[in-house]
Amino acid sequence: MGNRIAINNIKTLREKNCILAEELGHYYTTIGNILDQSDINNRKQEKRARNWAYTKLVGILQLINAFEKGIRTKSELAEYLNVTEEFLEQAIQHYREKYGMSYQIDHYNIYFEPTLSILKMF
Repeated sequence: MGNRIAINNIKTLREKNCILAEELGHYYTTIGNILDQSDINNRKQEKRARNWAYTKLVGILQLINAFEKGIRTKSELAEYLNVTEEFLEQAIQHYREKYGMSYQIDHYNIYFEPTLSILKMF
């Protein structure tokens, strides 16, 4: 309401982080009332807000930092990033849609399929 976001009845801090990030995504990327999801423009705005949240909480550099700290499983990664495993999986799907099967940055190859994996090149 106004410039405030209220999050009630959420059980875990991880869930709160994910919901708050998406709501901030709406604040920064959407215009107007988009509750009617039968409207394609509203669905596009919803997706834009979610994608904003994915890149804020599960950024490419955050994935590399987790790899460098020895984090290898999705459950460890979700805990490290303080997000739910469902949110993490959706973020990986977002990167699949954006980059395809893999993405290269600096000395790292990040593979999104068949499962998330990171390789450091020397």
